[in-house]
Amino acid sequence: MMWLDFSMFLVLLGLFVYVFAVGAITVLHKIYFALHLVLMVWPLTQFIAQTMPGSSYRLFYLSGSYVGLSLVGVGWFIFVVFMTGQAKVIRTRRIVLLSVPALLSVLCVVINPNHLFLSIDEQLGVKSLQSGPLFWYMIVQLFSYILVSLFVMGYTIRRGVSVRHQMLVRTAMNGVFVLVLFGLGDFLVNIIFINYFSAYFSIFSVGIALSAVYLVHAITRHRVFDIIQIVQRDVMNTISTGIIVLDENGFVLEFNKVMKPILKSRIGDRFTPEALAVHLPNPIRREFDEFLEGSKERPMDRQELEIALQSDGHYRYIVVQSAPILSHKKKERLGRLLTFHDVTELRMLVDETNLQNELLHDRNRELLAMQDELFQANKKLEYMAITDGLTGCYNRRYLLQQLEHELAVNVRYGIPFSIFLFDIDFFKSINDQYGHLVGDEVLCATVDAVRATLRTADLLARYGGEEFTVYLPHTNREQADIIAEMVKESVEHNAVKYGSQSVKVTISMGVVSVEQFDQRALDEPKAFLRELLTQADSALYEAKYSGRNRIVKRKLA
Repeated sequence: MMWLDFSMFLVLLGLFVYVFAVGAITVLHKIYFALHLVLMVWPLTQFIAQTMPGSSYRLFYLSGSYVGLSLVGVGWFIFVVFMTGQAKVIRTRRIVLLSVPALLSVLCVVINPNHLFLSIDEQLGVKSLQSGPLFWYMIVQLFSYILVSLFVMGYTIRRGVSVRHQMLVRTAMNGVFVLVLFGLGDFLVNIIFINYFSAYFSIFSVGIALSAVYLVHAITRHRVFDIIQIVQRDVMNTISTGIIVLDENGFVLEFNKVMKPILKSRIGDRFTPEALAVHLPNPIRREFDEFLEGSKERPMDRQELEIALQSDGHYRYIVVQSAPILSHKKKERLGRLLTFHDVTELRMLVDETNLQNELLHDRNRELLAMQDELFQANKKLEYMAITDGLTGCYNRRYLLQQLEHELAVNVRYGIPFSIFLFDIDFFKSINDQYGHLVGDEVLCATVDAVRATLRTADLLARYGGEEFTVYLPHTNREQADIIAEMVKESVEHNAVKYGSQSVKVTISMGVVSVEQFDQRALDEPKAFLRELLTQADSALYEAKYSGRNRIVKRKLA
């Protein structure tokens, strides 16, 4: 009987190698492999134990077999949890907690305190193996895991899952029934009714082997674990991109549903441009041949080619991409992947987008031109609003706004400033004698003469009629006196030509300089400004009544 155990071990080992060789490795595969290894422990250690001459050696290997048996229940339970899709509900932490009874059973087998699990008495013959109370704990936890596994599988079927999922669950359930049936048979024959038999029978080893054979048969026939490959095939057939898989020699290994009406070749044929049912014009045919040759010459490079096919007066644009298929370590080239993307709609969308962008760009240019015109118009309106239309200098409203702002700054920081208020002497007689046109020319020429004398920072404004005001920032009394004299002389030496005649004018000027400030000026700036202009106007009238063409200076404290 020991050779039967060893034979069952070889069967299990062969099945393990077979499943490992032909299947794609997924998480479910890995769990099944772990369960398969646990199942292999029982027949192997049972065989070795029966070949050992001494009791101690035999007990050692028998303990190894019961370690494997202790893990069978929890192994089936974890396998069922993942196979039925309950891993999201029963998370890793809970699985570890649920594995504690099995681990305690393993601990009892390994320690075997006072032979409470298993002992050997050679004098008892067939009943030489004596089971202790801890042995029955192992049996209870083993059947508990089996019952829980059956409950999980029954709940999954009752929940109304897909037909394929039901087939997965029923496959595992049948394997459990086979294992339980032979386990009960082994328990009854080799433990309960051992007195009625003269030898040990390897019933459980046979049950393990039959259960594994059934599972492997279901895996192979119904492709139970190949869900990933099935999904990959379905994904390939549902996408709109044409796919051709070639081996390293250029033979067709696989192609998806999109390529079936286009590709004349079958799996196993060598791929050539003639294999495409679509007629390629000669220029495109040459480009496609060069594309394939480039793929052969540079097998590790990704390449791309866009071809345009004309049909019924319309063009279809196809992008062909070639990419190498590399091994897991990305060192060895296993083949090549050709993809065919119909980018006609994308090209039309891009062309339409480019056209809309051009139209939008033209409209933006028109809008920018309109904005520039509007800016220039606003700028012109703003200039007209603050300047005098005849002389081009600032008007009275702008002057008062600026003076109010400058006054606050000057008072706060103690900055001296001065103001000129002047008008043209006998201007009314010029209008009466020469006319208003000549009077306007005199006004403009006088402004030009004054502006030529002033500094860049000085502000010249028409105060009204022939009266003008000059604001001189950062200017004390001495500096203001000098500039005032220069302005007066500049106007005096300026001549306005009128035909063969020339007209000369003079100006009378009132000058007010502010060098010391009272902070109360900040509380009523407009009143202070009125007082300032009143002083300048008084100085101007004093200059006029004193004989004109002169300057009267005031210092306002």
